[in-house]
Amino acid sequence: MGQGATAYSLTAGNGGIFINDTSAHAGDFMSIMAVGDAAAVISSTSVSNITDFDITISAGQTLYGRFDSVTLASGEVVAYNR
Repeated sequence: MGQGATAYSLTAGNGGIFINDTSAHAGDFMSIMAVGDAAAVISSTSVSNITDFDITISAGQTLYGRFDSVTLASGEVVAYNR
């Protein structure tokens, strides 16, 4: 990936999806940002070689990595495409 492509994706140029349900969402995501007034509880996530870990991120906080899927237990997030 060239320098211009990296800058483009880091500024959300590739878009993302809003998630506010408990369904599994597959994709090639580069970050997950909690939005809304409450923390988001991510109940099942696959990032690189780590699978099925739980984490809570506060509203406004962003988790970076290469995510293959995201499932929420509660809250709302935007998962940004890589």
